[in-house]
Amino acid sequence: MKQCFWKFSLIAFAGMILTGPLSAADAVKGKEVYEKKCAMCHAKDLTGNPAMAKLFKIDPSALSLVKKETLDKKDADLILITAKGQGKMAAQEGKLSADDIANSIAYIRSAAAPAPGK
Repeated sequence: MKQCFWKFSLIAFAGMILTGPLSAADAVKGKEVYEKKCAMCHAKDLTGNPAMAKLFKIDPSALSLVKKETLDKKDADLILITAKGQGKMAAQEGKLSADDIANSIAYIRSAAAPAPGK
């Protein structure tokens, strides 16, 4: 039953994401989630924490959220990766709500965006 709920939640949530971009208000909420739950591995500046990369025995760039490969992914893909996990990243479903996941992705998108005029 729990698994069905999560599948439904992810599908419904991905549908919401695909209907339009995440709002700036979501990014504000997402910053708090990111700093509490994500920054330990991905670093406050989103470039990846070298100490965590060493601990996981991976290339530090694997933890970067500002590299082109990551930023080119669709929001729905990033939601799925965050919820289900990938590689050494643990699944966050059950630890973060669907809203928290989407808001943190909105924050990552806003923080990784180039400053206006650059």
